[in-house]
Amino acid sequence: MLPPPNTLRDRPCHSKGVCRCLFPGEVAPYQFELQLGANMREADLDEEISRFMLLAAKLEFFLVNLTHDFAHVDGKTRVVSGVNWDRIGRSLECRHPFKEFDFAEAGFQVFKETAPQFLVAKEGGGLKWDSNEIEISSWQVLLGRSYAQLRNNVAHGNKAQLSAPFTHERTRAFLEAGHHLIHFIAGEYSSDETWSYAIQFS
Repeated sequence: MLPPPNTLRDRPCHSKGVCRCLFPGEVAPYQFELQLGANMREADLDEEISRFMLLAAKLEFFLVNLTHDFAHVDGKTRVVSGVNWDRIGRSLECRHPFKEFDFAEAGFQVFKETAPQFLVAKEGGGLKWDSNEIEISSWQVLLGRSYAQLRNNVAHGNKAQLSAPFTHERTRAFLEAGHHLIHFIAGEYSSDETWSYAIQFS
């Protein structure tokens, strides 16, 4: 019977005693653990993205049903396509002036400091990530550019394009901030009961 994979095994050594060595095709335990940890982190990130997307959909459902003034409506066709972040931003400004708000305490400071990158098509083919320097100086910009870009990146699968391990922690930071921002907005316009049961996909 073959020994279990991914383990070090004893075998006679040409010098003295027994040496610990890897047989062809085997992986050292610490290497296996590192790879396992990386795979688990990938799975965790997938789960975090899924939870965020469901929560984002729930927020938009809630806001549009709260008042059609928060819906993004095409002037000609009257088609509803998401929410109007500009109107929501103006509403929040009346409640919490942007210049006085403690974003760090609220848990979504990252949206005020920087906006997520966006995916662009390179001339000649291929994709790349790009960004632009913008001043996030109002709720309208924070929602319509920072938060909405994260939401779009997740909803359109952009986060899986050109994915690299060094970007994953940044993605997690934005996702966590997104959770805080969503619950903050929901809390401003609902009781716990109405938000908790705003939508059920089942």
